[in-house]
Amino acid sequence: MEAKEQIRNQLDITDIIGETVVLKPAGRGRFKGLCPFHGEKTPSFHVSADKGFYYCFGCHAKGDMFDFVMQTQALSFQDALLLLGARAGVEVKPQGPQEPKKRDLYDLHKLALIYFRQQLEHPPNHHAKDYLLKRGLSPESLESFELGYAPQAWDGFLRHASAQGIAQEDLLRAGLIQESERGRPYDRFRHRVMFPIKDSLGRVIAFSGRVLDDSLPKYMNSPESEIFKKGDVLYGFDKAKRAIRESGSAIIVEGYMDVIALHQTHFYHSVAVLGANVTKEQAEQLARLEVSQLYLAFDADEAGQRAILSGLEQSVGRQFLVKAVRIPHGKDPADVLLSGDTDGFRRALNEGLSEVEFRFKAVLGKYDPSDIEGKKAILYELLPSLKARSLFDPVANELKRLVSEKLQIEPKRLEEWLSSKNPHRLNTTQVKGMQKAAAPSQASLLELEIIVLSMLESKRLKERVIQLEASISLHASEDSLLIEFCRLCYEKRFEERKILRYYHEREEGQFLFQRLFSLPTEMNDELQDSHKSNPHGIDIEEHFAKSLSRLREFYIEKDKEVQRQKLIERQSQLASALVNPSLSSAELQAYYAELKEIQVALNAREAERRMRLPAHHLRKKS
Repeated sequence: MEAKEQIRNQLDITDIIGETVVLKPAGRGRFKGLCPFHGEKTPSFHVSADKGFYYCFGCHAKGDMFDFVMQTQALSFQDALLLLGARAGVEVKPQGPQEPKKRDLYDLHKLALIYFRQQLEHPPNHHAKDYLLKRGLSPESLESFELGYAPQAWDGFLRHASAQGIAQEDLLRAGLIQESERGRPYDRFRHRVMFPIKDSLGRVIAFSGRVLDDSLPKYMNSPESEIFKKGDVLYGFDKAKRAIRESGSAIIVEGYMDVIALHQTHFYHSVAVLGANVTKEQAEQLARLEVSQLYLAFDADEAGQRAILSGLEQSVGRQFLVKAVRIPHGKDPADVLLSGDTDGFRRALNEGLSEVEFRFKAVLGKYDPSDIEGKKAILYELLPSLKARSLFDPVANELKRLVSEKLQIEPKRLEEWLSSKNPHRLNTTQVKGMQKAAAPSQASLLELEIIVLSMLESKRLKERVIQLEASISLHASEDSLLIEFCRLCYEKRFEERKILRYYHEREEGQFLFQRLFSLPTEMNDELQDSHKSNPHGIDIEEHFAKSLSRLREFYIEKDKEVQRQKLIERQSQLASALVNPSLSSAELQAYYAELKEIQVALNAREAERRMRLPAHHLRKKS
């Protein structure tokens, strides 16, 4: 029987899943709980103990115990097999010819870990432990992250390993010792505090050693080997993966001390890269934990934040919502947190520079977002990122929000374009149709309605314009749509097509065209030959007169409101002036007389306003 089947027979899937999900009985041999793969309040995650499978009716996740461990712990199948095999007491045979060699490297690093930890607790080396404690790390953190110390002797570890029967060739292959130019072997790490670097299963695969003073190099890492590729590893990932999955986010830092300080101050979803930025391989590990948000808390100023985001691999920026975090006071995360400023660090996380917004602004800078052609070019360039890659794509969703907000595009129209058969065929007319229509004022709506009514009878257009000029000249402001319409009619010699072409390029054109085309063609044809009611009972003449009358009333009320505000402003000025103790009796009398006049005028305006209100409205007020 192969190892996989032996493990299945030895382990119960409900025990494996039960460590992550609270399972409750749901029938014979069946259990249910809240799905660990998506957020939900009602349990839809079911486990069959008899069949050894799980299935979620919400997100359709399914599989056996191996699939569950692979998904929840971001492991490969071979690593999941090793993990469950160790738990079941089943020996998992190596799959390839290099596997025994790898297993030897794991054993060598475990031997080195024990040695370095013993040295940290050795009394003559108390200065190394004191250094770590003075930096603010707790004894519990030293124990949890298994920190150690490599003594100053040239061959301390070499002699220790040799006494265990380990060949020098194996130690060289593991990168734990190195040779001088003359071929003499010696310890790679000397007089350094040691940080063990582990894989996702918690196995030591490399080390990083830090000096206790200002000498260089500050850090020294193990060389890459068959089990250690620095671009594949995230420091602290073995401890952080559960918190990362639960939070859906990860804090990425540069330093080992930063990770330990973050965990010590309860930021358990924190890991460190072993290079300058997040690699594609590291991103894949995080993606398996269903991460949506990354916080890059590197030691950088504002210019450094932009450089970090510029250098971020495109695939990483496309998978996650990324923020470049500016650490308070230009310090390392460890210094900020261990000094007690956790609130400052939280603020820095919230105020980080968004990678989506950073890239959006970069595209925005290439084109004119106020111009239709510019908007079209922006949409073309952002198209690959705007198209959602899955049901929940946080990057696409955030980018859509920015496009809608900054380019004034209707979200519904944007979605229609993205889901069309060929979104690459985008023309200026489509872009115009996607734009948000600005909410017109009451006066604008009345003016637009009058323009529509005037345009419905093209033979009477000139007559209408003359009528409009006589009616609105005293009250309309210079930026009035009707003033502009009258001027336009003269410029275009009352040619309907030229006038409509002008409005085709304007925001108010959408309203005009909707109103004009909402009437059947036959109605317009009939109106060309008749000034009487149309077949639908709409009397253009009557509507035109009523709309014009309402507009004049609106203008008059607007003028009155302007005057009322001026009176209120003057009233406030007089009230302020009356507190001046140096006013003469004559000045006081004049001010009080003016105040009385203002109050009388305001009362009269209020009485007039109330007279115009419907009776039922007055009853509600009282």
